[in-house]
Order: sequence, then structure tokens, then C-alpha cells
Amino acid sequence: MEIKKANKSNLKEITILMRKELSKQPFNERDSINSIMKSLSFYLKKAYVYFIADKKIIGVVVFQIEQWWEGKVIIIQDLIIKEESNKMGLERKLMKFVEKYAKRVKAKRIYFETNKKSKAVKFYQELYYKINKNRISMSKKIK
Repeated sequence: MEIKKANKSNLKEITILMRKELSKQPFNERDSINSIMKSLSFYLKKAYVYFIADKKIIGVVVFQIEQWWEGKVIIIQDLIIKEESNKMGLERKLMKFVEKYAKRVKAKRIYFETNKKSKAVKFYQELYYKINKNRISMSKKIK
């Protein structure tokens, strides 16, 4: 299975996959189809959206490149694999794709967040990603 760059014609299928998978435990996200589609449209213009398919899209990674004090960094916004496809090594394939991309653009680091209860934490640690001890994720909902 090949990793391909997404375009507008892939947005609806990617949106449906993301909504379905992110609504499950431990994420429990309830974003609407429209809000996910709007976000993906933004990322198609300002960042990078790649997918992996086997007749239908079964995985997606969304990332952007930013210039930080340490140099270029890649920030993964989302990495989603269809739950039924998890045993196929697709998550690893997408992460390795992003790492190769990072080397190609001479990025210094890859950052991302995930739910601390996610089964993927152990997987990321197996790929030598470390939990940042000096950083915390903070947010505020604006009403």
C-alpha cells in the first residue's frame, strides 16, 4: 500500500474515517463532519495531509512544518488508522513516512500529542519517542 498526498476529492472519505475513529475511547471526540472537513481543508492549503488506502482510505496523517528556536520542527496534528486495520503495521508505516519527510526537510524534531490513555503511547515509545517531562499540554475552551 502506497502513501499518497490527499486532495479535495479525498476529503469526505478522510473526514468520515477521522470522525469514526476519534469518537471511540479514549478520545471520545464529538466534532461534526463539517468542522472536521473545514479543518482538513485548511490543512490541505497550509500543511500536509497524506493517506494510505486499500480500496478505501484506512489511514491518514496530518502534519505541518513550523520554524522554532531550534530550527524546523514537524508537528503531527493527527494520525488515524481504521481500527480494523491496526494489525497491518500502517501506523508504523505512516510514522516512518513522517520521519523520512522530516529528514528530507532537515527538521530538528517531531512533536505530537496523544491521549495518555491511548494504546498508541506504548507503540510510540517503541519507536523511541519520549514523553516530554518538561512540557505540559494546556488548553482553554473559549465560550
